[in-house]
Amino acid sequence: MSNDEAKSDQVSLEALARGAEKTFENAEQLYFEAELLAKAGAVSRALYLHQISLEECSKVDTLGAWAVSLLTGLEVDQKKVLAALARHSSKNKSNAYMLEGSAAEKDAKSRGDLKGAIEAFKTSQEEFHQASNKAKNAALYVDWVDGAFAAPSERITDQMLVDITERNATFLGYAHNGVKMMKRLTTSPDKMRGLVSGFVEQAEKLREDDAQNSVAAMEALLARFLEDGKRELKDEDTFQ
Repeated sequence: MSNDEAKSDQVSLEALARGAEKTFENAEQLYFEAELLAKAGAVSRALYLHQISLEECSKVDTLGAWAVSLLTGLEVDQKKVLAALARHSSKNKSNAYMLEGSAAEKDAKSRGDLKGAIEAFKTSQEEFHQASNKAKNAALYVDWVDGAFAAPSERITDQMLVDITERNATFLGYAHNGVKMMKRLTTSPDKMRGLVSGFVEQAEKLREDDAQNSVAAMEALLARFLEDGKRELKDEDTFQ
């Protein structure tokens, strides 16, 4: 990579990192505003803000994937990425990756059935999107439900608010880690490029080999990648 190309990548990474930081700040503000509404007894509106906050959290993940693609030299269709950032379905489905796997997905993984695990996840992913979108709309609008008009206060329960508040707090933690990772990409691009490129290369080889227990092999590869990353970052912090 030439110096000019490296400089171009660095500028792009910085822009994405700043975008992720702004997105996280907005998600955090939405969380606190939702808490104020909840304390005032506005349960349905509080749920709505938590849902929007969750969607902002998912954008941090998308920006992180974009940054990693730039770092490793992968082609990025900017228009498609920006369109995905605006679609509710894309944001909900992105968040689904952070949920605990369904029983069907876990069962498929235990058998080493990668295809079955993926199919089970896709089912859960779609269900999560539909449930999230339905609750968000129910929190705002009066709709015709089961033969009668129903107000948001009749459809959004206290338990629904408790559940989404807990999920949002957890996902804000994930998003915060994502922002820190992106800042690291901008300060140590060469080191992070080496880590990520090596992982991508090994993952591609694993897919081509079609290992018998591909789920276990991929999980082992991911575990090694995370350990290598933590060790590299720890060493870097030690010498700074």
